Amino acid sequence: MTVRSEQPRTTVRALARIWSSSPDARRFRRPTDVLLLLSSLLFLGLLSLPAPGPSGADDALATLLTWLEPVFGWLWSVVYALLALWGLWLVLLPAASRGRRRLLVDQAAAAVLALAGATLVGALVGTDPSDTIHALVASGPPVVYVASRIAVLTAVVVVASPHLARPWRYASRLVIGLGALAAIGLGTTNLLGAAAAIAVGTAAAAITHLLLGTPQGRLTDEQVQVALADLGVPVTRVAPAPTHGSASTVLLAETADGTALRVTVYGRDAWDSQVAGSLWTALTRRGGRAHVGSSRRSRVEHEALLTLLAAQVQVPTLDVVAVGVAVQRDALLVTSNPATTLAELEPEQLTDALLGEMWQAVVRLNRAGIAHGQIDGNRVVIRTDGTAALADFDAARQAADEGDLRTDQARLLVATSLVVDPDRAVAAAVATLGTDGLAEVLPYLQSAALGRDTRTDLREENWSLKELRATAVAAAGVEEPPLERLRRVTPRSIGVLVVVALVVYFVVTLLTGVDFASVADALTSANWAWVLAALLLTPVIQVSSAGATLGATLARLRYLPVLMLQYAIQFIALVIPASAARLALEVRFFQKFGIPAAAAVSFGVIDSVSGFVVQMVLIVVILVSGLPGFTEKLLTGPSEAESGETDPGLLAVLAGLLLVVVIVTVAVPRLRRRVREAVPRIRSALTEQARAAQSTLGVLRRPDKVAAMLGGNLGVQLLQACVLALCLHAFGESAHFSQLILINTAVSLFSGLMPIPGGMGVAEAGFTLGLQAIGIPSAIAVSTAITFRLVTFYLPPIWGAPAMRWLRRREYV
Repeated sequence: MTVRSEQPRTTVRALARIWSSSPDARRFRRPTDVLLLLSSLLFLGLLSLPAPGPSGADDALATLLTWLEPVFGWLWSVVYALLALWGLWLVLLPAASRGRRRLLVDQAAAAVLALAGATLVGALVGTDPSDTIHALVASGPPVVYVASRIAVLTAVVVVASPHLARPWRYASRLVIGLGALAAIGLGTTNLLGAAAAIAVGTAAAAITHLLLGTPQGRLTDEQVQVALADLGVPVTRVAPAPTHGSASTVLLAETADGTALRVTVYGRDAWDSQVAGSLWTALTRRGGRAHVGSSRRSRVEHEALLTLLAAQVQVPTLDVVAVGVAVQRDALLVTSNPATTLAELEPEQLTDALLGEMWQAVVRLNRAGIAHGQIDGNRVVIRTDGTAALADFDAARQAADEGDLRTDQARLLVATSLVVDPDRAVAAAVATLGTDGLAEVLPYLQSAALGRDTRTDLREENWSLKELRATAVAAAGVEEPPLERLRRVTPRSIGVLVVVALVVYFVVTLLTGVDFASVADALTSANWAWVLAALLLTPVIQVSSAGATLGATLARLRYLPVLMLQYAIQFIALVIPASAARLALEVRFFQKFGIPAAAAVSFGVIDSVSGFVVQMVLIVVILVSGLPGFTEKLLTGPSEAESGETDPGLLAVLAGLLLVVVIVTVAVPRLRRRVREAVPRIRSALTEQARAAQSTLGVLRRPDKVAAMLGGNLGVQLLQACVLALCLHAFGESAHFSQLILINTAVSLFSGLMPIPGGMGVAEAGFTLGLQAIGIPSAIAVSTAITFRLVTFYLPPIWGAPAMRWLRRREYV
């Protein structure tokens, strides 16, 4: 095997590239542009709160620029002019290049959309449209909220980015940033207006990409030939092969002596290898990884390493010939070329012996703890000696969890069924896995586990995935199990969140009379030092939660891994409901310490039940004691007089809503039938679980364990109430601590039961109503709820993600 990196090679063909793809490259509409569009719109929404400014940040930056004026004042006009010249160059470049004229249409469409968007957004916050249009050519006052020149040129740059090589993309982004700073220095806009302009331009470019498509940024055959020469693998011919994955290109090459090679290229300019593409995969598919911070070099070396590790455990793979990074920073992996792939075989060519070899390869790989991650008809290949092998280990993962391993097997079952009939494919699976092994694969036999190409091929068959699943269920001789939750984000889940948000909006508006203009004013006037204090206190909550988890189990566990587990729960709670997230991850964690599955589930349930008990006790104690609750007025706060008497009718309204839910459930036959059918299943599951986990209940006979559980969960509730107090104090209000405990506990209890990740929307509405019930003005109640949820739910995944990686790296989950 040859391992090479940059060599001092400079030829005419190896000079710096301008374009990322060939002129006739196929265009695609990508979900990453949806992500870009939604992010831009969300950013615009956040900016609209303090718009049109000036905000405190605007004043601080204006002060700094005024101080720099004697030294750099002359530079602003030069940079602002350079911004216009750079945009002009990006327009003239495709006009003067053969086959690139279509990009001019993209740029024109994006520019028109950006100008229209800038005018509309500016008008919504009070900027005269004529001022916005005038700012397109002017380089000075008056200050406009959306700097139209920045917006238009950002749209031109972003829409051209997929067509440009990476250095030119980076240069364009630098010019946009400096141009925005220059616009602020010249008094054309402020910081808010410059940021809004970049968001408007990015949104316009994303819409254009969705309408007209973008190239993939793949290297041409000639460029691949040059890159191979850089690695010391000269070839005489390069030809395209079926594409695998979103960030790599697979080609076929031939050396002078006729040796056929397979080349995997991680192109420097591949658009989907950017952060947005990998983030989309990670968000939408469980097991998908965001390649943030991982370079092309690390990815190609990872694929080569996993290929070699698989070969060491007797998994048939393709021989690695060379791996490295070429002069133009493209990473390549060169392997031997297979004779054909599973997808290219005819049914009569796929013998029972060959089917058995394929299953043995995947099972042997999985037994070594390695999940391939991309098994399909193109990754299962037939070598020149006629034996089956696995290829493309880019997505492979060591120390993979059980779900990833079973997903590999489910993918292979579908891939083989696409070539031979399902009955024969299932029989081959049973021959290797056995009926028990096939039964464990069934929950993963679903569309969400399959790759895009496999799903496309499946739609062309005369049988469905449901029929294949029924065949597998019959062969395994078991009842059909429920499907494993594999898909993180679906159109349905997005729709549910949108509906929930709308319902929350109307309910809160109806019950509390919230004035969202006042909310914006309250947010801009917050004392952010107190918000920072709340954010710093938030990680301490998991310190107490870890103590509760230690108390829930009889196993000897170390505190640090348990603490990392609590932080990791904060991460996955973004994608699945919090109670389910905590239970699932804790069970997996306990199993890694050798605790049987039934006992692991029981420990997780005991931990959750102890938390529920603490919540209920706190609510009862506050309600039956003399401590202030919902019916008490604020003790302090400047708005006490104007808040007037509290409205205990809010609780009656909430109770009425709960009663309506019960009545509807009883009145609608379909809902009534579902509840009636669910009761026996729940009773049976609880009985079986209790019988299987009798030994784990011994933890309840240990006073020290019970104290740890109850004390840890009590600490969680008290610390969360402290964070809520800090957030409330940031807006100049305060309340009795018992009131904050009651609000936090009641909302946590209710939102945790909702089938919505993290209780998004439900929790915000609950905190708003709770704060309103103790007399907090509506604008401050909403602002406090938003801030509290930000520091306790939306920001903790920032440190939860490293905790999850820490657990996985040490094989704790």
